[in-house]
Amino acid sequence: MPTIRDVAKLAGVSVATVSRVLNSSSKVSEQARTAVLKAQRELDFHLNANARTLARKDSEIIGVTVSDVSDPYFGCMVRACENAAHALGCSLLVCQGLHEAEREIAAIENLLSHHCRGMIVHALTISDEKLCDYMRRVPSMVLINRQIDAFAERCVNIDNEKGEFLAVNQLINCGHRAIAYVGSSHSIADAKQRLAGYRKALQAHQLPLSPALMVADEPSLEGGIRAARELLSRGIYFSAVAVYNDTMAAGLMAVLLEKGIAVPQDISVVGFDDLMLARCLNPPLSTITNPVEEMGEAAVRLASSLYHHDHQAAALPNFEVRFVQRRSIVAPSATRWLDRQNSLTPLDGESKATAAFRRAQALADKSRP
Repeated sequence: MPTIRDVAKLAGVSVATVSRVLNSSSKVSEQARTAVLKAQRELDFHLNANARTLARKDSEIIGVTVSDVSDPYFGCMVRACENAAHALGCSLLVCQGLHEAEREIAAIENLLSHHCRGMIVHALTISDEKLCDYMRRVPSMVLINRQIDAFAERCVNIDNEKGEFLAVNQLINCGHRAIAYVGSSHSIADAKQRLAGYRKALQAHQLPLSPALMVADEPSLEGGIRAARELLSRGIYFSAVAVYNDTMAAGLMAVLLEKGIAVPQDISVVGFDDLMLARCLNPPLSTITNPVEEMGEAAVRLASSLYHHDHQAAALPNFEVRFVQRRSIVAPSATRWLDRQNSLTPLDGESKATAAFRRAQALADKSRP
């Protein structure tokens, strides 16, 4: 691997001159600059970013930890963080924690080893005590999707309980009384808060809480599929379901279609996050806004401001949640899908599942304008 000394030798200049050229210093003759850049190309040499950071004592890296980069929600977050970092002349370094405390700690330690200018940390399984230790050690660390009161001014968060309350309240206002809930199986703050919002909405309308209508799984497409199958296997009627996030809702809706249960004619569905995915489903998914892109950009700006001790520029806006009405919610049908499935008579040579699918398609076609 070529070194800066190799570049200096080939260009016929000093190591200091090479360093000035590669760091865009103006104190270099045009002849020397041309020779250095030519030698750099020939040797395919690049400066060591970590070494440069240590020499300057000023990092150009913004670090981000997320739970799972394959999740559409975190994809939106990373894209927003990268755009904000680019506007600041910085690069983004991303690590993932995969909903495991040890992996989240390892991700944070990895970012610390790179001397990041700021750190945007999505870590929901690490204890408050451990996170507080990190927050004290790193003044430019910002938490996203988590609230720790001792560092409230460095926490970028939404009111998850309020968001889920709005979702379930909307279902109730549409006439639904048997409302299932699909939550996250991870013991994390936002999962607990959204479940609390579901419970609170039922309580506000004096509706019973039925554990048989509640299921939890991985907050992913596959988790939504498994959760839907589990709910349907219990043989208990429900006319609507509130889902932990849009990705799980997409998996659930796929299973309902497979089973011949029409959305929203048979079962209304509401998600959470308002990802682009929600608008692309059929029918488009009603959901709760979670302004992840704005939150990611604000977190990066805050971390950079804290790094430069610019506390006046570090104020965070309020991130509000709101209900977004699309076509996945209607009033409950007078005909219960469970009764229909139990009594469905297939055509000759037709399976019961195929018959259910046929009727669901007919319902969907009838409802189209």
